[in-house]
Amino acid sequence: MPPRFTTEDITVLLEELRQFSTTHGQDGVTRLAFSREDEAAHRYLADTLATQGLEVCRDAMGTIFARLPGHDRSLPAIGTGSHIDSVPSGGAYDGTLGVIAGLYALAQFEPGELKRSLELVVFRAEESSRFGFSCIGSKVLTGHIDRSAWMKNTDDQGLTVFQALSAAGYTEHEFTSCELAPARYDAFIELHIEQGRRLENEGKTLGIVEGIAAPTRFRVTVTGLADHSGATPMYQRHDALVASAMIIEDVHHAACKEMVYGTVGTVGKLDVSPNAMNVIPGLVKFYVDIRGIDKNSIQRVADRLADSVSKVAKENDVQIALESLAAETPTLLNKSICSVLEESAAQEGITSMRMASGAGHDAMYMASHYPTAMLFVPSREGISHHPAEYTAPQDIALAATVLKNTLARLANA
Repeated sequence: MPPRFTTEDITVLLEELRQFSTTHGQDGVTRLAFSREDEAAHRYLADTLATQGLEVCRDAMGTIFARLPGHDRSLPAIGTGSHIDSVPSGGAYDGTLGVIAGLYALAQFEPGELKRSLELVVFRAEESSRFGFSCIGSKVLTGHIDRSAWMKNTDDQGLTVFQALSAAGYTEHEFTSCELAPARYDAFIELHIEQGRRLENEGKTLGIVEGIAAPTRFRVTVTGLADHSGATPMYQRHDALVASAMIIEDVHHAACKEMVYGTVGTVGKLDVSPNAMNVIPGLVKFYVDIRGIDKNSIQRVADRLADSVSKVAKENDVQIALESLAAETPTLLNKSICSVLEESAAQEGITSMRMASGAGHDAMYMASHYPTAMLFVPSREGISHHPAEYTAPQDIALAATVLKNTLARLANA
């Protein structure tokens, strides 16, 4: 039998995969989806999984499936996994930790020891950094392919995701063959770093994720009149930026009122024209991102935005266009699996808390097909998508143990 994979080996493999990157050291990990580095990392990982006695295969887009066969192979498996692609100059833990912790969990059992099979999935192209779309791999696996949209967006080299697939040695027309069977899994769990500070601030070791927030997004275009900053009296101005600021403040206050529901509102991008110190702004475009897991709460913030647009346009004598860009549905995760995770943590004396994820994950799309939950492990100071991303080895070991115990309980149910 192969040597058993240990919690210390998790850290070793994290460091080995860190080397598959176009940047190193203080510049972090850059392993963009379907790049040469990403493809090499997947092939290295597939070989590593095989050394642990797992049944390893890859589908037509390179997704890795590593299975520990159960006593009854005819039953749906229990799945776990995450992704290993990164953002530019990102960290070594985002996604990758969930994959390696999954390997640890499977490696603790012998083939046939559990009633059901366990399967580790390594998703492709979770990050949106290269093509502008997130979770491409899990969308393909669950039948959420948006071919027309994916054909329109390209990376910095002008390649669509389909062209990048071909360049990596895969065949576009086999894309649809990757969709998973409805009965493949009885349950799926994704382990991931938190990408926030709640666990650290509240002194908890693990987060049991009950829901994943989805974005509702708008583009707001404010048209005023550009004019001389010194020669135009205040009462004669049609200042597009002042009007925009009033709306942005309203969005902020509306989101603050909804904090109890976990809803957040952000304006992170503004385009100001003519963008000169001595010219009153005549045109502003800004983007509103509202996220949460409570649809009614999200709608209340969106309604406040619409009311604010109408009110501010009249008060400032400007024209304002409000365009909806996205209205995705939040994902509620499986309560029964969350309870098993919580019980597994308690049995090990590990503190945990229920929470929501503000960031999107592959688990969102797996949840459309299979009962799904997530397990969060702390990320130091909440840092993610940055070279300083870090999770302490002791926290990794505890999370991997809870994942192992939970998978075993579900497999033997």
